[in-house]
Amino acid sequence: MDAIKFSDKALSVFPMAFYFSAVKAFEERIRATECGQERFQRMRDEYDRLFKAFDEAYKRTQKSELTAKIAALDKERDGYAYVMQKVAEAWATKLEDETLAVHGRRVAQVFRDYGFRTSEALVAENAKIHNMEQKLAERDLVSDLQMMGLTELNRRLLNRTEQIEQLMGKRNEEKSDVVVGELKAAREKLDGHYRAFVTYLNAVQELQPEESLSKAAQYYNADLAKIELQYQQSRKKGGKEEDEPLAATPEQPEASL
Repeated sequence: MDAIKFSDKALSVFPMAFYFSAVKAFEERIRATECGQERFQRMRDEYDRLFKAFDEAYKRTQKSELTAKIAALDKERDGYAYVMQKVAEAWATKLEDETLAVHGRRVAQVFRDYGFRTSEALVAENAKIHNMEQKLAERDLVSDLQMMGLTELNRRLLNRTEQIEQLMGKRNEEKSDVVVGELKAAREKLDGHYRAFVTYLNAVQELQPEESLSKAAQYYNADLAKIELQYQQSRKKGGKEEDEPLAATPEQPEASL
């Protein structure tokens, strides 16, 4: 395998929820990677420490009486989406009558096109549902949903998503300045180390390539591309972002082996 470098995209451009997804993806890929360099071990340990501090601060900002309401709505919404997807797939694959199966295929394809998963972060799931709803509002797909008896579930899916977004906006307003300040400081420390770590890893790949690092970079770059796509989809939706991103640092620090 040719040496693959880690994406040097500045994660600081992301709003908080997307930033969290990105640094967590990096943490998971690096944690599962072994490298003979002693400096790699030190930097991985430090990243792990800073990520845990950031994770704890991030979780504190999410504590609110609204959080339970949001979670309940999300669980309800996930149920509607799950049933819609499974019913559509059943029509598409189990019915021999093509005039019926086509309804299932068209709706199931919408879920596949957007890579819909109920396990995603709320902001990402909100964005995907709004994008899917634009497609499901087309005449043929409206007819498909009616034929399969999914119109009411689809209405509730969108309704619960809008309720979740409203409650998320209220929850953001409730966050204390102290907690938000702690989160910002933790993010800045983690981001600085992340950029130094990526610079170091890419220097290793330039001078002493490691296959394990190439595999980790390949997987992480794919993770980051998906997060970037979700972020762009949320921006096209035109809704309020969950958190304001920190100012991006244009240059990465130099690293030596």
